[in-house]
Amino acid sequence: MRQHLITGIDIGNHAVKTVIAELNRDTLRPHIVGVGEALSTGLRRGVIFDMEETINNIRGSVSQAESMSGAKVGRAYVSVNGLHVRTQLSRGVIVVSRADNEITQNDIDRVIEAASTINLPPNREIIHTIPKSFTIDGQEHVKNPLGMRGVRLEAEVTLVEGLSPHIRNLAKCINANDIEVTEFVFAPLAAAKSVLDKHQREHGVLSIDFGGGVSSMSLFHEGDLVHTVILPIGSRHITNDLAVAFRTSMDKAEKIKCLYGSISTDASGKKDKVDISELLNEEDFVVPRAQINKVIDYRVAELFDFISEEMKKLPRNYLLPAGVVLAGGGANLDGLVNFTKNRLKLAVRTGGEYFIDGLSDRISDPAFAVAVGMVLWGFEKEFSGSKMPMSARLSSFDGLQKVSKWFKNFMP
Repeated sequence: MRQHLITGIDIGNHAVKTVIAELNRDTLRPHIVGVGEALSTGLRRGVIFDMEETINNIRGSVSQAESMSGAKVGRAYVSVNGLHVRTQLSRGVIVVSRADNEITQNDIDRVIEAASTINLPPNREIIHTIPKSFTIDGQEHVKNPLGMRGVRLEAEVTLVEGLSPHIRNLAKCINANDIEVTEFVFAPLAAAKSVLDKHQREHGVLSIDFGGGVSSMSLFHEGDLVHTVILPIGSRHITNDLAVAFRTSMDKAEKIKCLYGSISTDASGKKDKVDISELLNEEDFVVPRAQINKVIDYRVAELFDFISEEMKKLPRNYLLPAGVVLAGGGANLDGLVNFTKNRLKLAVRTGGEYFIDGLSDRISDPAFAVAVGMVLWGFEKEFSGSKMPMSARLSSFDGLQKVSKWFKNFMP
């Protein structure tokens, strides 16, 4: 019987992906033991519109991962995404409790709770509270105030909040498969967890998750999440445009996109023609490749217009020496790396190498960024340092140091 399992379920607009990992007691690293994927037919732009379809999609994905791992999933970290999710900054302040003015963990917890206490509409709830910085008696930009001395402690946090009905619907779909939700994780944060390392977050990096129904951008600087937003365009919009352009079904349009589509970054290939007669079950259906690419170009350009507008809203110009990291299924689109380089004038790479043991060949795809990120999120919470359960700890203190050191590569 497998022990110390962590499961991540990414309920996307295009597919539901499940990743099961266990703690390798020899290497003290996550080891992927099960992977599952099923088409998602119950979501639009991150919001459930068909509960029964979503329940079945989750069941299909989880069943694949369970069969591969030989384990039964009883609880999971679950992604939450969509245009209903918003972020905002909030500040809280407390008086340090100890007589000698030394700041304890209890003080830090209290000031974060104070910063999280805001008025929200009754249909919205907080998903994450992310500490950004602390201020001690006017001394700003303190990363970790534990053990320092002061009278007044202030915290600035980023709050991620979403629609309660949607979150409850997600939980209901998961529970219908006899799985308990350990925690909901905002999808862009999970993706960043898997494709970015500590140094990139410190130096400055932009993570773009090109999903199915929606996309997201998350900017990190000096280890902090500076800005994140959900964008109303995903790769399924490209598929829909191709379906309209060639008067065909979404399934066939998806094949056209994957087999023949690319972003036009130069003049090469514009005279090429592709024969899609067999694919569309029509005779002599030969089209210029440029005709396919033109449809793709419009949607991708629209997405990057949104990204450019969001970057203009930032309080100052970040240089982003670590460049851009692309994730999500849309990151597989041919020509996207060069297009992003030309458009944003930054170094660009595609995520997909997750440096995680086990069935790495099954997840070596940027489309698995969120699912892998949720597994890393769970392991960091449950097995890192003092938070590791006693049953999972090794007797050697050196072992704890190793697992903590490995997780610090992913921590901001």
